Amino acid sequence: MPPRFDTLDDTTGFEVVDPIETRRFIFSTPTPVELAPADPEAFEFPVTSAATVETKILRLPYMALTYVRQPADEVLDDLAHDASAEFPPGEYLLELNAPIKLYLRVEAGISVESDTESMRIEFDRETTVEVGARSFHESPEATVTTTDDPEDVMAAVSTFGSALKTTTCERSWPTLRGHPPRVERGDELAIPDELATSETGVTIEVPPRLDAIYPVAPLAYYFGAEVVPGETPRLTAGEFEHRFEGGESFQDEVVRALKRTFLLDCLTRTEGFYPIELANRQQFDSSVDIDFETLYDATIEEQLQTYFSIPYSVLAEAMPKWHRVTYVRPSAENIEVLPYLVNDFPILRTPPQPTYDESEEMRETRDAIDDFKRGETSGTSAVRSPERNASPPSRQGVPPLEEYVQMPDTDALEQAWVGDGTPIRGTKVLPEAFGHESEDASEGVIDITVVCNDEQMREEWDAIAEVYGPREAISFDPSVHFDVAADELRELLQTPTDLFHYVGHIDGRGFECSDGVVDAQTLDEAGMKAFLLNACRSHNQGVALVEAGCHGGIVSLGNVGNPAAVELGETLAKLFQAGFSIGSALAITRESTFVGSRYIAVGDPGFTLTQSDDVIPLMYTVEPGDGDRFSLTGYGYPTRDHGIGSISTTYLDDGPHFLSTGPYRFETTRERIADLHSDQPYAPLIVDDELVLVHEWLNQS
Repeated sequence: MPPRFDTLDDTTGFEVVDPIETRRFIFSTPTPVELAPADPEAFEFPVTSAATVETKILRLPYMALTYVRQPADEVLDDLAHDASAEFPPGEYLLELNAPIKLYLRVEAGISVESDTESMRIEFDRETTVEVGARSFHESPEATVTTTDDPEDVMAAVSTFGSALKTTTCERSWPTLRGHPPRVERGDELAIPDELATSETGVTIEVPPRLDAIYPVAPLAYYFGAEVVPGETPRLTAGEFEHRFEGGESFQDEVVRALKRTFLLDCLTRTEGFYPIELANRQQFDSSVDIDFETLYDATIEEQLQTYFSIPYSVLAEAMPKWHRVTYVRPSAENIEVLPYLVNDFPILRTPPQPTYDESEEMRETRDAIDDFKRGETSGTSAVRSPERNASPPSRQGVPPLEEYVQMPDTDALEQAWVGDGTPIRGTKVLPEAFGHESEDASEGVIDITVVCNDEQMREEWDAIAEVYGPREAISFDPSVHFDVAADELRELLQTPTDLFHYVGHIDGRGFECSDGVVDAQTLDEAGMKAFLLNACRSHNQGVALVEAGCHGGIVSLGNVGNPAAVELGETLAKLFQAGFSIGSALAITRESTFVGSRYIAVGDPGFTLTQSDDVIPLMYTVEPGDGDRFSLTGYGYPTRDHGIGSISTTYLDDGPHFLSTGPYRFETTRERIADLHSDQPYAPLIVDDELVLVHEWLNQS
């Protein structure tokens, strides 16, 4: 379903409509125009549909960041707010970052004027403009039906590459990877005709078992590969062959193949559309001599021959952090969630079975929870003032200990789990979360509903009230409700809002109110997009909210002390404000607060409330250096708007761009960090293992 072009009935001009994302973009013209089809292959960049129009002026409804290029040349200019530029007669390609990816090809002189509300592109004469379009494809385009038979599942996974916008190394850019088609279980395999597999010539052979298929799904997606049964696991492209070791090493080999190819694609693409100076390439060039210019135009077979000839240890210095490792139980029930997982391009692993043994970490977590149980005396409820829950130490409302899952340690930024059991860290992915639709926040305002159902917990609202304040590009609009009765709370839980932040008591029956209890499992629908249930044992109520229509949120696994809960609520509010996703915010909280280990996320770990001011949310770890200098390490946390493969830079350093996840290490001064305050006042810093916003740190130091 490529974008289509239509003329307008009520005014002059034309529109581009994206049927996948249900978005439209309007070009206004001085006089009525006619549209004619054009060849998408005529564009240097990947487009899926194109048209021509005769005009002298194109007006855009608002300013769109625009790159002006000449064919085979670097970017001549990038035009943002209040930009004005003129270009002499010549052949140009204009790249527009609009809700639909748009390109304009024209041979003429060009004058561009823009402000915060509109943009005008005028040519030196009436001329033919070729308009190319591509959907950002953030939603599934079609549906594949498969049985539970592993070979049918292989065929379904083989369609994932149909979402790629290119099969060159440029696919390492997240905007050139679309959302894989949704998968449904049924009585027979059915693949829509429009989901033609990419003709990359890449094949992945694995044994016909789900525990072998799931881990290679991201690799199959990225290569546009066909997954076929074979007793010897291997990756092939023409004469190229790379065998994966069997047994316990199989998944490690698949992960290394994915990381290797992705990194080297990112380095090779610097010879392509965006010849940007990249720190990762500088690190790599210092140890290996590779002709990336020649490699860019090579076939995928030739590229893989070169990529896999490099020792993996040589790549370590330039290898970026991976953003997420997701462990998926190899059961047929998880087939339908697979495309949503792959869309975020994580590392997928399939543990042989959940690990329910009580590890040292689990014992420490349990002991800490026991230590911080609040409101307990011998058999009776105690005074509630310092506590989130005054009910006796029942395990009602939280899975029994043997159902907790211990995931292996990983060097990724965050972790997730899919299947039976509840992880003691990371996100429990709930498939229902991906089926919910919601509109973007209106006019850049994020609505927040705060419910504080115990006056003695008002300290948490006092702590977050300032955090939920305005910033330049977007603002939070909080409404706070104290001592809410059951009927009112039920209504608030079903009222549309972006974030529902609950401060109070939850027990095995539900949300405690002065006149009763509200059980989220009895709700017909949930109105919030995301939630923070900062109460004891809120896991089951959070799961019920996701099942009722919410994308996801953060819950506790046990009882937590009030001071610790206040700290966590304030920390998460800061991270949501800075544009971090649910999963990323929780991962950072685990590192920067001692109580973070008692919380997990449920639902969709990639859901974000707001877009970061920067291209990607950045978090810095600050350590003292020599004199007045500081040593900083930056990490980027990918979002759906800016996925893994994006690049970042920092206002604190004049060095090159780096692959967004990092790590990126540099030295700077307090004065330069003060400069960050003016550009990114809500950027989070971790100083002495505690998280603060940059403006808070400046005020403290």
